[in-house]
Amino acid sequence: MRLSEPVNICLEPIGTVVSTRSETTDDYWDKEQCFVELLESYGDESLLGLSEFSHAEIIFYMDQVDPGGIENCARHPRGREDWPKTGIFAQRAKNRTNQIGITVCKISRLTDNRLYIEGLDAVDGTPVLDIKPWVQEFGPRGPVRQPTWMTELMKNYWA
Repeated sequence: MRLSEPVNICLEPIGTVVSTRSETTDDYWDKEQCFVELLESYGDESLLGLSEFSHAEIIFYMDQVDPGGIENCARHPRGREDWPKTGIFAQRAKNRTNQIGITVCKISRLTDNRLYIEGLDAVDGTPVLDIKPWVQEFGPRGPVRQPTWMTELMKNYWA
């Protein structure tokens, strides 16, 4: 069955990001300290075995994005006219239709209902939708390519 109209999907957060960053600026995310705090309904066992992995994918809802700024067409990334106009699905911009973010993060440690991670580009208070272990076999198969403007854009993203 093909969708002819949007379908409403309701997701329940599993936890919240606790971070030293509270503003949705674009660069220098590696300077932040953060963890995911699971809701009380998720006991200690929900994280059991995750410490055996080096990384986890954090899927989150970018709730602090202004709904009036959401875009679904082509634009210049970060408003830079020297970079080509590209569609929203050829970017990782926060002003996406469904405001979903996905980041692979290094696992630092787990304590009780907290997952301490490095390299998460989500601000304090962001709802977390899911956590998945990063599995090498789910990574890209074969060579990876990307345009030079993306490499330029990412230059200070994690710095």
